[in-house]
Amino acid sequence: MDIDCVGALIRDPAGRVYVHRRTAERRLLPGTWDVVGGHLEAGESPEQALAREIEEETGWRLSRVEAQIADWEWTGDDGRHRRELDYLVEVDGDLAAPRLEEGKHDASGWAGGPGALRASDFDWLMEGRTDGDRRLAELIARAARTRLTERLRLEPAGPRSAVHLWRIHSRPEVARAYGEEPWTPAHAAGTAAAWGDAWDADGVHKWIAYSRATGRPVGRGGLSVREVAGVPGRLELGWALLPEVWGRGLATEIGAAGLDFAFRDLGAQEVVAFTDVANTRSTAVMERLGMRREGEFDDGPYRAVLYSRRRV
Repeated sequence: MDIDCVGALIRDPAGRVYVHRRTAERRLLPGTWDVVGGHLEAGESPEQALAREIEEETGWRLSRVEAQIADWEWTGDDGRHRRELDYLVEVDGDLAAPRLEEGKHDASGWAGGPGALRASDFDWLMEGRTDGDRRLAELIARAARTRLTERLRLEPAGPRSAVHLWRIHSRPEVARAYGEEPWTPAHAAGTAAAWGDAWDADGVHKWIAYSRATGRPVGRGGLSVREVAGVPGRLELGWALLPEVWGRGLATEIGAAGLDFAFRDLGAQEVVAFTDVANTRSTAVMERLGMRREGEFDDGPYRAVLYSRRRV
């Protein structure tokens, strides 16, 4: 199916995603919150349409397309079926002063941000959506939960991540490093769905790590709320990478992003991490992250070593 529309997921330094409200007089989706974007004009590429729509609807200028993060289809009030591509982008301009397009948008706002990343924190984006379709709100939530590092794009794991998780954890080298059996596709699908639910409930969980240079997935990592060493409700940091990128410092990059997310975005007081005592590769990463060894404990089939770092 041909591409009909593009959307721009524009974020501010706090990770919030820009949205604006369509006027009540609009023929399509009146009075609803939306991202910047619109239909392609004749002869335009998606990237050209993206740049044009950003300038027309906000006065800002497109400076970088970070990644395409959605390709989906929807049907409007007019009965027309459309295919839309959405991009995570950076823009130039005063983010505090968007220029609303007269007659088309009557309000603007920012979705997500520190402490506002649960599914319920995006419910206000459903205003005026009589069809109850949450896909745009879920897309905005995914963009708000995404973090960028020097070399990685960290997107929240969820049902769409099942194949990536299977490709990572089905590798024998990864399974051995974590003292477990290689994952099956069914196990990966169940885990991906559970991680998506955790993001919605807690506003924090694991990311899939994509190379910013190639766009390809190279691992996963991030935070989860769980019982560790007999203490419930702890914020645990972890990661797993494809063997071909071991030794390049990417685990440290994921770990640093997780610590920043925990202390800056969540206001956490402590983060813990643990691994098999024999996994010297992971313990070295924890020490590079400034985490302190706390001791050992039994974690199912293996003896684990616990590390922690407190907010300073």
